[in-house]
Amino acid sequence: MKTIKFISILALMLLTSVTANAQNSLVGDVNKDGSVNIADVTMVVNIILNGQKELSLSVNEISLSKGNNATIKITSGYGSYTVSCADTNIADATLVGSTVIITGKKGGTTVVKVIDTISGNMEEVNVKVLAPLSFSANSAELEIGKTTTIDIISGNGNYEVTSSNANVVEVSLSGTTVVLTGKAKGNATVTVKDVVTGSTEDISVTVKDVYTGCPDENHPHLIDLGLPSGTKWACCNVGADKPEAYGGYYAWGETEEKEVYNVSTYMYYQNGSYINIGPEISGTKYDVAHVKWGGKWRMLILDDIKELFDNCTSEWVTLNGVNGRKYTSKTNGNSIFLPAAGYRWDGDLDFAGEYGFYWSSTHYEEYWSSTPSNACYFDFNSSYNELGDSGDYRYSGRSVRPVVRK
Repeated sequence: MKTIKFISILALMLLTSVTANAQNSLVGDVNKDGSVNIADVTMVVNIILNGQKELSLSVNEISLSKGNNATIKITSGYGSYTVSCADTNIADATLVGSTVIITGKKGGTTVVKVIDTISGNMEEVNVKVLAPLSFSANSAELEIGKTTTIDIISGNGNYEVTSSNANVVEVSLSGTTVVLTGKAKGNATVTVKDVVTGSTEDISVTVKDVYTGCPDENHPHLIDLGLPSGTKWACCNVGADKPEAYGGYYAWGETEEKEVYNVSTYMYYQNGSYINIGPEISGTKYDVAHVKWGGKWRMLILDDIKELFDNCTSEWVTLNGVNGRKYTSKTNGNSIFLPAAGYRWDGDLDFAGEYGFYWSSTHYEEYWSSTPSNACYFDFNSSYNELGDSGDYRYSGRSVRPVVRK
């Protein structure tokens, strides 16, 4: 004990002579019996023999990926150290000799502290653990003209996106959301790059036709929409060879197209009045669907239109560059596409691509005349679709979509 006290006193005397230049203080205080801690003596002896030492590290900031290790060298100090990590959920820190080993555990930032136990000096290391790039989904399927999104759920905050075929799918970035827009039928790969790490991940994208109800190109087809009456709708208009084609334009009760559609060219208008061809022409010689297609094909009756509205959802879509409405069964998911073909008036085609006008086979009940000038139809545009209960002039040229009733 006397030897220890002697060394302690000698060390304190020697320490006094260097405190003017020393920037560190003793780790411990003088004990009540006059002795000092061995660590204090060791520090003083080190200062005398080796000079004052600052704690320093090879780096004070690192980035590493989850699951990887990074090493930091303690380049100056007194040889006795401790390390700790502020958030051990993000990283672990261990000490091997004068090397600090940091292991990334999950994406985020934290701080590792290195303390020199002799001098009490401390250094901090800012640690960023890079998160792997991952998405809410690695594939997407959408229709032409539709948009869908995929979220980046893990990464490092700065991204770039590219499409392998922008003609099939366009891609953009909104924050951490990848926005995909279908342009044409086909497949493409969307690549997301994490700019921080340089890593990339792919999203497989399939773009489908808006309408997939026909089994082949041999139109027309009967489309089963699961309607309560059992009625099946045609896949295309009279005069059309595919679902998106406009087809022919027919005045109500006429079965051939013509160049000019007005009252003077209307077959059932003579001597200043309309000829009564019956209140319901479905299945008759005035029914263009029945005349042109034969068999059980008929023009729409009002109940067919109401049943379609009640049992299908409707949305404005574009099929192969043609605007129109898709009606999708609430029962079986099958669908039909009706193009916005506009209508013919005089020699003009009006509202093509904006509105669809489809004749029913039912005349409009006008209380003031037994030979009504109007017939019922239904129409739609991008914001609505409705039954035209008020009817319109029979001589205008409109589309016809046939059905087969059970």
